[in-house]
Amino acid sequence: MSQLAAPNLPDNAAELRSLYRAAEARAARLRVLVEAGQALATATSETLDSAVSDVARAAAHLAGYENGQVIDDVGDEKVRKAAGEDRLIFPLTAPGSDAPSSGVLVLEGRRSAPSAEDREALAVVCQLIGASLSARAREARLARLLGELLRGQEIERSRIAHELHDGVAQNAAALMRRLELASDGDPGDLAKARDQARDLVSELRRVIAGMRPPVLDDLGLVPALHQLAAEAQTSGMAVALEIAPDADRRPAAAIETALFRVAQEALNNALAHAGHEVRVSLRLACDAGRWRLSVRDDGCGFDPDAGRAPHGAGGLGLAYMRERIELLDGRLTITSTPGAGCTLLAEVPAT
Repeated sequence: MSQLAAPNLPDNAAELRSLYRAAEARAARLRVLVEAGQALATATSETLDSAVSDVARAAAHLAGYENGQVIDDVGDEKVRKAAGEDRLIFPLTAPGSDAPSSGVLVLEGRRSAPSAEDREALAVVCQLIGASLSARAREARLARLLGELLRGQEIERSRIAHELHDGVAQNAAALMRRLELASDGDPGDLAKARDQARDLVSELRRVIAGMRPPVLDDLGLVPALHQLAAEAQTSGMAVALEIAPDADRRPAAAIETALFRVAQEALNNALAHAGHEVRVSLRLACDAGRWRLSVRDDGCGFDPDAGRAPHGAGGLGLAYMRERIELLDGRLTITSTPGAGCTLLAEVPAT
């Protein structure tokens, strides 16, 4: 009768202790990961920094370091000085994100060298921290965007209310009085009533076009830019519009609207802050798989680093425009110097 093979057992007490310590280390790593995930998942925007600090310290102790901290700015002086024999730096990353690291985990005061398994656990901790911080940043960005949107809506409503009151309502009242005078059939009063009715229709069309020009939906971005430039020229601005040969087609609806609003905002700002004599060049192109809209004026300019750009009359603001372009995976670049005009460049992927 064959005998059952004996299980592989440790040969001596030292090997048994080594296996026991390895099992304890695996359990410790698992405990740190589980507790880190729970702490970060249940943290609010207000308590996240405290939770991140606690997780960083726990990760440091796991890896054999006295202290751990998260530094948000990777260009911070603390990070540049952190490299050394008793310090270890891990970049924070968010799983599934191609965005560059926005911070680092710095471990200080080495008491023992971390094992390969410890380093793998630290990488997972950095992913958990990075994902939590990225989520909070997205929430803050969305809240800021919503605030800009609501503020922009109020600005737009105020502009429309003033235009209706000062333009359309006044013309309608004048037309009503003229019709009352023409009730006796006087040809002169009837002719003046027709002229006032024609002015009223023109004023209504202008207000409607300011909200969203029908030509943008009916014919597309290029005709809408031509109309926008023509309307700006009636205000005294010298507008030179250039449409590159590769841009004489319609982009996607969201891109079309965003680029039109950028052009509209830029012209509004130039008119409101640079005066009627300002010269503006506006160019639309589509090359290398990207739509590019540039608006350059020779007005008074401003300092982009001193704060947000001024809001134009009735515009949603360049800050909101930037957010809108970034939602399309594009970017809005503002280049300006006091006394040297302003250049806006909106770039959006064509697909």
